[in-house]
Amino acid sequence: MADRGVTATIYSKIKKTVKHTLIFGIGSVVNSAFGLVLVPVYARRLTAKDFGILTLLMITLTLVTIVLKFGLNQAFFRHYYDTEDARHRRRLVGTTLLFLFLSASVFTALLYGIAPQISAAVFKGDASRAELLRLVFFIGFFDIITLIPDTILRVNFRSAKYSILNILTFGFQVILISYLVVAVAATVENVLIGRLAGSIFGAAIFFFAVRRELSMSFSMKELQSMLAFGVPLIFGQVSFTLFMMIDRFFLERYAARESEVGYYAMANTLVSAVTILVTVPFGQVWTVMRFSVMNEEAAEEYYSRVLTYIVLASMFLALAVAAVAGDGLLLFGLRGYWPAVTLIPLLALSTVFDSASRVLNIGITLRKRTIFAPVVTTAALAFNIALNFLLIPRYGALGATIATLLSYVAFCLLRYWVSNLFFKVRYEWGRVLTLVATGVSVTGIFYLIDFLRGPSPGDGRLYLSASIKTLLALLFPLALFALGFYDERERRKMGEYRNKLALMLKRRSWKEA
Repeated sequence: MADRGVTATIYSKIKKTVKHTLIFGIGSVVNSAFGLVLVPVYARRLTAKDFGILTLLMITLTLVTIVLKFGLNQAFFRHYYDTEDARHRRRLVGTTLLFLFLSASVFTALLYGIAPQISAAVFKGDASRAELLRLVFFIGFFDIITLIPDTILRVNFRSAKYSILNILTFGFQVILISYLVVAVAATVENVLIGRLAGSIFGAAIFFFAVRRELSMSFSMKELQSMLAFGVPLIFGQVSFTLFMMIDRFFLERYAARESEVGYYAMANTLVSAVTILVTVPFGQVWTVMRFSVMNEEAAEEYYSRVLTYIVLASMFLALAVAAVAGDGLLLFGLRGYWPAVTLIPLLALSTVFDSASRVLNIGITLRKRTIFAPVVTTAALAFNIALNFLLIPRYGALGATIATLLSYVAFCLLRYWVSNLFFKVRYEWGRVLTLVATGVSVTGIFYLIDFLRGPSPGDGRLYLSASIKTLLALLFPLALFALGFYDERERRKMGEYRNKLALMLKRRSWKEA
């Protein structure tokens, strides 16, 4: 890039990315935030041990659905943009729908039969949770077949309808789970029953919404082509999921206390606000946008600027979460989860590197070098496992936290290096490093404040601590301004928004007068 100024075309693409990320973000929040929104219910009704069991079951669900989707969630997008022919696109829909329905039915029946063996593998030889796993497998079936209507809405950028459907599904699910846990019995089984009912309801309304766009047309040639693209991604996706979550299994086996899985999972649930509000909605839009601009002249500049902005957005939100989440646990008196407080700021930083990693694999996907995706992820997973073996037996959940942060940093470096072998992007590393350094410094101040307030602070000191941290988080964009982070066009845009806000406030005051 010759300079920091970007063309109007690139800013138009970035505005489109931001717009759909915000709208899809509504759907993503309600689609991904079960644990986060239900934290008050889980924290007060489920013990840390039960919450740990629920977490391991949900990880198992994630792994099962990844494998049984056969990478078609990625392959569908890639092949959809290879053609403009409507009949060809309907054939892609029909082929994917029929294959997933039949394959998911067969594999769900098989998993149902071997649930005791899977229970023993997950829970240190305990086969008594087989019935819970069977509920998990049924949830997975409906999640898998809902891939088709979900993808149809996303690929056509029907973000408003997508969000509305997810809000309906989420509302139904939250109400039912809350009722079952609070009014019936606070058990993991009731949580799963509510989740299953919500998955069935969601599948029904999603399929109804796209009923006119469904097709029963099947093509073995199209299926083979999509599987050839998607199947190599399965190992990478499984490895990535394990990369993010395998530390829970290590804590289950090596932690000194059974509750460590639960409060570590609670800390991760709280910081997942960054993932839910930024990473997930951005990932859904990025899946489409990175391909839609790949043949344009200024594509490299677009990819470069996107990395800067996703790090900025995720760091700002990560600092906000770290500022309030830990003190919030103490203020609400959730004693079973208090050990999570010291883990939250470092885990929040990890989510920033998670967001950045989504952009840094652009060369692998654009050049169809998907075989390298699992290689990179496996290398990062091996590094993560080594750190878990080294740190978790000694330091428990804190060791898992440190291993997570270091592993995400290594993962970003690996993805960037391999991706640039196939498609070189000159990212704005100076600005990115400014963002990271400033965020790390603020996080360090958070830990200093925690040290000064003491391990058992009163409510007064907690409110003061939370207020100071929140102020520091809100001042993060201004600190960047003082460091010369923003370029000329960004400063001009910020000035325009400031003037519009001032004018709006003046008009409001005139009306009130």
